[in-house]
Amino acid sequence: MSAQGERRYRLSQAQRLRRPAEFQLGYAQGRRFGNELFSATVRVHPGTHARLGQSIAIRLAGTAVNRNRLRRLVRESFRLRQHELPAADIIVGVRAAARTTDNPALMAALDRLWNKIAQACSVSSAS
Repeated sequence: MSAQGERRYRLSQAQRLRRPAEFQLGYAQGRRFGNELFSATVRVHPGTHARLGQSIAIRLAGTAVNRNRLRRLVRESFRLRQHELPAADIIVGVRAAARTTDNPALMAALDRLWNKIAQACSVSSAS
């Protein structure tokens, strides 16, 4: 892939939720989605791109190694699918079953979650 193509899929700081106030606003005004491995709270905003926040509790993820693995997978999946998602703040959490699930199954669950979010937000914004 060219250098220009690499930049297009890069996850910049502007695409991350980092401040506690951003998370609080997302939880207070967001809509909830989920599947067997992940949960997401989504707050649509008038911006131009999706932003990712992660709330992966150590009690659900297990060890620090496993928690970091889950965070990397969520970030990578979001990075690849960011252009298909609506302009929204998306806060992703994990469910306990994710701790023992292999990486391909986690990526498939994330793909289903992104599809659900994209479909629901495109329907609600069209109305």
